[in-house]
Amino acid sequence: MEGQNDQNDLKVKRIAVAIIVVFHLVGLLGFLIPAAQPYFIKLVPFHLLLMFSVIVFAYNADVKRLLLFISGVFLCGFLVEVLGVSTGKIFGSYYYGNTLGYKIAAVPLLMGVNWVILVFSVGQMIRSMKIRNSILASFIGAVILVAFDFFLEPVAMKFDYWHWDWHEIPVQNYVAWFIVSVILLKFYYALGLKQQKYIGTAMFASQLIFFVVLYMTTGTNIFA
Repeated sequence: MEGQNDQNDLKVKRIAVAIIVVFHLVGLLGFLIPAAQPYFIKLVPFHLLLMFSVIVFAYNADVKRLLLFISGVFLCGFLVEVLGVSTGKIFGSYYYGNTLGYKIAAVPLLMGVNWVILVFSVGQMIRSMKIRNSILASFIGAVILVAFDFFLEPVAMKFDYWHWDWHEIPVQNYVAWFIVSVILLKFYYALGLKQQKYIGTAMFASQLIFFVVLYMTTGTNIFA
């Protein structure tokens, strides 16, 4: 019976990874085709919700811990964005466009979901490296997320996720990303969430490839 459960769990993980990879690939192709871009931009909120659902439904351990993680990261991530937008003191002066959907206090609710996806996927990926010191793991994960944000920012502005005043991304943004990421990753490791084979790495790698490719094409003004 236990062997059967393990096989079923592995099957679920493979399906989850396939969904992650296929939907990111299709989305990337949609963003690269000028005629398809307006339609795929409208699908961004549904894509994020799908990735969030994959994380939740593929998780095969203590659901209470997962829900605590989701609640904590969602609230913290969303509130820091609200403070960031309203004060300009955290990340710098920026505002959100319409791509990410419904907003509360000028911040899309999906930003909380986005923080959950990023922290979970990077946390899982770093755990697969067998780094036992949670502080060190959190710092390494935060560095990776800052590197990810470097590619994300120009793409986000291009496709109306959010915009920086004067179209300049301040160094302050990356410092804040690092600090917030360390805190949220430390929270992730403190909860001791079970390692989900392949899912975290597939999720982060797919997102990174997605934004790196768009960053490179955006940088050459291919969409202008």
